[in-house]
Amino acid sequence: MNKSDQIKALFNSLSPQEKGRLLKELQAAYTTGPQSNNRSQPTTCPHCQSAYIIKYGHWKQTQRYQCNTCQKTFNGATGSSRYHLKKPRQFAAYKRLMTAQYSPLHEIAPKVGVSMQTAFDWRHKILSGLKKTDTTFRGITEVDDLWFVYSQKGRKGLQYSRKRGGTSRPGDNNFQTKLLVTADRKSPLDMSVVRIGRLKKADLDKSIGTKCSADCTLVSDKHRSMAAFAKAQALPHVTFQAREHSAGGSYHTQQVNNVASRFKALINHRLRGVSTKYLQSYANWFAFQERYKTRENLSHILEKELQAVPHEHWHIFTSIEQIYKHFIQNHSVRTYRCPPKRAWKTSQMKPEFLNGMAYI
Repeated sequence: MNKSDQIKALFNSLSPQEKGRLLKELQAAYTTGPQSNNRSQPTTCPHCQSAYIIKYGHWKQTQRYQCNTCQKTFNGATGSSRYHLKKPRQFAAYKRLMTAQYSPLHEIAPKVGVSMQTAFDWRHKILSGLKKTDTTFRGITEVDDLWFVYSQKGRKGLQYSRKRGGTSRPGDNNFQTKLLVTADRKSPLDMSVVRIGRLKKADLDKSIGTKCSADCTLVSDKHRSMAAFAKAQALPHVTFQAREHSAGGSYHTQQVNNVASRFKALINHRLRGVSTKYLQSYANWFAFQERYKTRENLSHILEKELQAVPHEHWHIFTSIEQIYKHFIQNHSVRTYRCPPKRAWKTSQMKPEFLNGMAYI
C-alpha cells in the first residue's frame, strides 16, 4: 500500500468532526504555504498606506483584502518581490543561491529550472527590495570614488554602441560613471552611484551630507570636490596623493580600496559587466553581503530585509527605467535613448524614487 492509500485509509477512520478539523488545518497550511502568494498578512494598504483594511474573500485559495480608504483590493504579496510570481518554490531556491554566491544568470538559471529572462527579472525584483544602509559615520571616515565606464548593456537599437575592452577616452571624462564609497572603521559602508562625469561637491552633499557626525574626520585623495565638501561641513580633512593611498599612520583608505578591488572584480569579471542602469542595485547587493558576511543563513536575513518595506519592491522594479532616465537627464551630459518596449500596467512611479540612482 502506497502513502496515498495509507492516508486515505487513516482519513476514513476518523469521525466526521475530526475530518472537518483536519480539512480546515490542511486548508490553512496550503493557503499560507510556499505555493501561496499570501505568506504574510498585511497591516497597511500597499496603495495608500492606510491601516483601515478588511478581509475581502479569496481568489485561488489566496486571501484578499480591501482598503476602506481608497477602496482598492490586494493580497499579501501585492507590491512585494513575490507579486505576480508563478513559481514560488523555484523562487525560494533562487534566493538561497543568490545569497550563497555571486552567480551569472547562465549559471543560476539552469540550477533553478527557469529561463534566462525569468532569472534576470527575479534577480532585480530581489535587488529592488534591498535598501541602502542609513548609517552615521564617526571617527576616521574613508571616502573614494570608483570609476565604471558608462554602459548601456542590453539596450536594443543603439546606433553607436561601445565596443568591448574599455574606452578610447582615458581619464576623468563624461563617460565615467562615479560610484562613491564611504566607510568608517565600524559602521556599514555606503555605496552610491552619484554621477556620470566628474565628481562634484553636490554629489557628496546628496550622498553623505547628512551621514557625517561632528566627530568625523574625512580621509581622501586631493580631489577638489572632497575638500570643498569637508570645508562646507566644517570637518577635519586629511588628504594625500591618489597614487600613495595613505597619509601615514591610521589615515589611509585601505578599507575602501579593498572594497573597490573586490567590487570591480565582481562587476567586470565575474558578471562580465553590468548596465549603468542597474549599477546601484548591484552595489546594494554587494553592500548587503559585506554587512552580513560573518553571519550564517543569509537567505533568512535577506527575507527580513525584503519585509522591511514589503510593498515597494514591485514599484521600484517596474520604475527602474524611469529612474534611470531621470538620472541620465539630471546627473550626466549623456543622451537618454532607445527606451525598452516592455512595460507594466501596475507600475507606480513615486517622486521619492527619483533621487539619482541612489533610489533605495
